[in-house]
Amino acid sequence: MIQSPGSDEQVDRDTGPGWMPAILAALALFGIISFLFCAVSTWFLFQKRTELAVRTLRGSYLIQLEQSRLDPETKSAATAEVNSLIDDLEQGKYENWQSAGIMQRLQRMPLLQWGELQAVESFLRIAEQEPSTQTEAADGLQQLRRMKQAVAIGKATSFDLEDVLRPVRVPSPQSPTGFELANPLQAEAVRESVRRAKLVSDRAQIAADEQSEVSIVKILREEIEKGATTGGY
Repeated sequence: MIQSPGSDEQVDRDTGPGWMPAILAALALFGIISFLFCAVSTWFLFQKRTELAVRTLRGSYLIQLEQSRLDPETKSAATAEVNSLIDDLEQGKYENWQSAGIMQRLQRMPLLQWGELQAVESFLRIAEQEPSTQTEAADGLQQLRRMKQAVAIGKATSFDLEDVLRPVRVPSPQSPTGFELANPLQAEAVRESVRRAKLVSDRAQIAADEQSEVSIVKILREEIEKGATTGGY
């Protein structure tokens, strides 16, 4: 039987492209707007580096410095250096790239960890007075001196000291970092910290009999000067 044209025939209808072109155009436009927003935000923050540095130093760094375990003399001198830096930043002494370089160097130098290192040294000095632990304590002090020298020549940073001090720390919700030095210190934990300090010193190729004393305040002053002249790392 011959069917009449169009009787049961499926008619394809041209529905057009639909919403797809509009959706793709909207996505492309959103991408462009997002890119422009990120670019403007980055430029804005780039121009505000000195202001952000002042806020960070005053609102966080100085507070942590005051709460650190640095001995009173070192803490006073370091605080004076940081306050002087803040004054210079507020007075426009440094350009934005210099401010960024200084902040990067302050982040890498172990000023805030230095006080805990001093506490470990005090523990070893007491142990050095005991005949049974004298030799081990003297070696421990030597390893810490070597590591300090590695810091002085820029071959050990705050990140290295964080690892070295981890065995002698305990969790603390009150601390800005979430950890604080154990009180009292345990001999085994100190022993592990000394071992880690030796690894840092060996990597930096510091002489085994290094005896030089290192001033963290002097390092702070030098890092600020380097940040101002050459920027960050």
